[in-house]
Amino acid sequence: MPRSQPPGKPGRSRSSKKSEPQGIPVETGIELAYRHWEAGQLQEAEMLCRQVLAVWPGQVDVHHLLGLMAHALGRHDMAIDHLRQACAQPTAPAAYFSNLGELCRRASRLEEAERAARQAAARDWTASGIWSNLGIILQEAGKLEDSLRCLKRVLVLAPDSPEGHNNLANTLILLNRREEAAVRYGTALNLNPFYADACSNLGKLMGELGHPDDGIDLLRRAIEIDPRMVDAYFNCADLEGGRGRWAEALDWLEALRDFAPDHPGLARAFTLIRLRQAGKETEQVTAASGNPMENGPG
Repeated sequence: MPRSQPPGKPGRSRSSKKSEPQGIPVETGIELAYRHWEAGQLQEAEMLCRQVLAVWPGQVDVHHLLGLMAHALGRHDMAIDHLRQACAQPTAPAAYFSNLGELCRRASRLEEAERAARQAAARDWTASGIWSNLGIILQEAGKLEDSLRCLKRVLVLAPDSPEGHNNLANTLILLNRREEAAVRYGTALNLNPFYADACSNLGKLMGELGHPDDGIDLLRRAIEIDPRMVDAYFNCADLEGGRGRWAEALDWLEALRDFAPDHPGLARAFTLIRLRQAGKETEQVTAASGNPMENGPG
């Protein structure tokens, strides 16, 4: 449910150091490396980064870029190590700490994630993305009141952010403040009618609040926006199963299996729906026939 700011390219640090890798000024080498990265030319970007590090081993922007590239390649430990090295430098921008926090969150290293995100917020109190990342980290760590404060600050800084309203609603759900959450999800959708996450989240919540038809309509809308939105299929199956529409519930899971046959939650979802169906049928048979221990010959 949560949607954080992905690690990306903020404004870089600047230095007057004049060393030259392979005859190229440091600033030029760094700029070219970022351009190659943005163009998807990772090999060329990494080569330039290594050339810069050969003459300036602690260069903050280069370690940051190497971290982003490692993350893109699925080398998560290496990515975190490079971001740590970048953030160890006194010239590291706040956004680098925020990126480190986000990578640590994705690796379930929540204590380190929180430390990095708090350092980012201390360096830049005006960046809504930094407060958003910190709020989501605190949400996942179960520090819900702190999360709430951070995500409310996001909306002070960026009141028209659909993601901000959606993320705040997610924390409100965990605090069991579901009516408030519904308002926030609705606001997110008003700001962006094509926001599939908010649509799915609100659909699930409407079902839980006793409005299954409205819930299904919203979930269908989410799937129309994003036909590969896994959560929406699971939510549809759960909602339909919750009102005893077993065939429809299984149809949603079959639709999910069409494009995500190896999803780790799929087999369990099929099993749960079938067990719930079998349990309900047993209850109906028992209710219709009565308890044989009570109604038998005495």
